[in-house]
Amino acid sequence: MIGDSITTALYQKALDGTWQRQKAISNNIANAETPGYKTLKVSFEDALKSEVSKIQKNSTAANGALQNYKSISDSDISVDTVDTTTSRADGNNVDLDAENVEMSKTVLEYNYLVRGLSDTYSRLKYAIREGK
Repeated sequence: MIGDSITTALYQKALDGTWQRQKAISNNIANAETPGYKTLKVSFEDALKSEVSKIQKNSTAANGALQNYKSISDSDISVDTVDTTTSRADGNNVDLDAENVEMSKTVLEYNYLVRGLSDTYSRLKYAIREGK
């Protein structure tokens, strides 16, 4: 399909990961007063970096483009519970200040990624229209 490239796959997976992170942070904030609640953390960056490294090492593969797109699309987004810290006597370990900072950072990342993907498709549209 037109537009299915490694770049768009990276953008799409990063958008999925930041969206999952926003959901987890929202859940953390909503449960800040729930006794025994443990903070959720989302990670996907290392999985994407690993896939990009594999693609760079195997850049001469015959069936490369589709396989590379699929490997990025199938990379993991992990949601883990942080059990190592406890902030309060009731077992809850949500730090509202840290969660609010992380949410702000994640919203900025998400907006940046949306803009990047939009720009990618705008350039493709421009090329299809032959610069018109």
